[in-house]
Amino acid sequence: MSPVLTRFLERLPAEQAVTFSADQLSSIELHFGMRYRKSHTIDWRQRIRLPFLRCYIVLLAGRDERVT
Repeated sequence: MSPVLTRFLERLPAEQAVTFSADQLSSIELHFGMRYRKSHTIDWRQRIRLPFLRCYIVLLAGRDERVT
């Protein structure tokens, strides 16, 4: 079990934490994983507001640590 999922379950009442199925725990772990934000060497975020459009630009750069 991942540390994030362990911390999540520790915050719940014990009788509620034990009621999750393996599929539910997997989905919860996926949700928290998507929220995880790795630090990057360059992390630049800027909002652009035009009269007809609101959007943002993100530039992330860092070392590639993926396994190929």
